[in-house]
Amino acid sequence: MRFHQHYKQTFSRAPVALFLVLLCIWRFDLPLANWVAESVDRYAPYIRTTAMSDLLFIMVVALTGLSWLAYFHLRRRNIDDTHTIFFSVAGTVLPVSFGIKIILKWIFGRTEAHTWLLHPQLYGFHWFAGTEGFLGFPSGHMLVFTPLFLVLWDFFPRYRIYYGIVWLSLGIALIATEYHFLSDVVAGAYVGLAIYQSVSMALNRLRVDHALLKPERLSV
Repeated sequence: MRFHQHYKQTFSRAPVALFLVLLCIWRFDLPLANWVAESVDRYAPYIRTTAMSDLLFIMVVALTGLSWLAYFHLRRRNIDDTHTIFFSVAGTVLPVSFGIKIILKWIFGRTEAHTWLLHPQLYGFHWFAGTEGFLGFPSGHMLVFTPLFLVLWDFFPRYRIYYGIVWLSLGIALIATEYHFLSDVVAGAYVGLAIYQSVSMALNRLRVDHALLKPERLSV
């Protein structure tokens, strides 16, 4: 019962997130992208970000592999503590979020900010046609890094201020480098939040079910 309540609470935030995304698309995305192009570029050369997706893939593969290696190492030593749970959640949520971001980017096919700045006539959502230059929505980096920071936030709360600073800096950087519109970043953050909470609750449910079945196995 508690699982379903948390699940409903997670997706009850969807209307608020949708409103913020639509507001950004309607009022803030294009003016902010223009301001970045006209103002920020005067002081910092344009930083190309075409390799960011490749780097993100490498990071996800590496962290997923390390997480599961650490998990099975602890399990072989019969250790089942918060560190074991941390590695299982991190090792699951990273590939799940990366796979979902690929699907969503292809579905929405939104023009990336730097593509729009060069070719304003191409602005918009090109449904089910996401390809190079049209993979802006949602931000894949925010979608993947948000669950990662939330795992750290929950299991290592001592450093929350640093997670928050890095997370906000990432969002600003994605806009300042003309890679994303503001709405892309907001959508990526919310989807990442929803994925993290869904995965963590599902894994928690599995652990609870396993704990309930364990005594039955011993009694047989």
